[in-house]
Amino acid sequence: MKIDLFMEFPSPPDAELTLSGVIEDGLGLVRAADALGFDAVWLAEHHFLGDYCNAAAPDMLLAAMARETKRIGLGFGIVPLPIHDPVRVAERLATLDILSDGRVHWGVGRGVTVTELEGFGVDPADSRDVFRRRFTELGDILRTGQFTRDGERYELRPPPGPRLGTGWLAAVSPESFELAAELGLNAMTGPFKPWPFVKEDLKRYRRLAARSPAPSGGATSFTLAVYCAEDHEAARARAEPGLLWIYRKILEVSRPLLAARTAGYEHYRKLGRLASLFDDVLTLRVLEAMGLAAVGNPEHVAKRLASLQASGLDRVNLMIGGGDLSAGESVDCLQLLAERVLPAVESGADAAEAAPA
Repeated sequence: MKIDLFMEFPSPPDAELTLSGVIEDGLGLVRAADALGFDAVWLAEHHFLGDYCNAAAPDMLLAAMARETKRIGLGFGIVPLPIHDPVRVAERLATLDILSDGRVHWGVGRGVTVTELEGFGVDPADSRDVFRRRFTELGDILRTGQFTRDGERYELRPPPGPRLGTGWLAAVSPESFELAAELGLNAMTGPFKPWPFVKEDLKRYRRLAARSPAPSGGATSFTLAVYCAEDHEAARARAEPGLLWIYRKILEVSRPLLAARTAGYEHYRKLGRLASLFDDVLTLRVLEAMGLAAVGNPEHVAKRLASLQASGLDRVNLMIGGGDLSAGESVDCLQLLAERVLPAVESGADAAEAAPA
């Protein structure tokens, strides 16, 4: 199982960081992850969601990371296709592919907030059809380096290279897992659903992907909030406020779709009933019981990651804290993970006996 980072560049009000400080701390964390052997970093893309996310232009952040790192993979996690021209997406992937010497990973999705879709003039009820159409265009462009509009043929410069490989689909609803298998995309999950639900979704996705006529796909990933320190109780006390803040923000920004009867988002309404209960009793213990966090000493975090590995997961994307950690605390956490947790996961230690809470 590959161990990655997942980053949204939040700026909690109590963290007392400037936005430039948030960006610089994030770049420093990626440099450390590159040196410590983490496999990839994935950047979310969000717009107009306040302090929840300051990564509206992940292509620019990834370009900076490409020049400041040597080996770590650089991932779009994900590109919300309904608000983007597929031509521009392909151009950015092709350019980053050159800047990073082939370290690009990419994922796509249709978006899960009304604010973002409507902010770009997309009716949420149309997002599924728009996504399908634009993904077909994007796939053709990445394969051929060309596209045709109004009878005119255009060529991309630089052209997309074969190193871009297979992409990922952000999957939440059962239909999105089916779509990932149908389109030959890998499945990227979390943090919207508790792990036991996701685990069953992924089992079904693997069966569908194995039977799909699409030529590739089948890999799986899950996003998990993590903080690790030598002192177990101190780690939990330090991380809990930030993690509760970030998960409440996730519920806040997704609530319009969770509450509405929007065509194409029926599954989100079912999740909304769970989310209302979840919000009322939210604690770090509840997050861990839902399989959405692993916080504590190295042994505690290693057991949680080992249980994910035992499920057949190909990648886990670690969200380090909830945005309120100092740069030093985040890097110290990464170093402890690299020295004490990753080796245990790579060796398979405790995988058989480790189980989700």
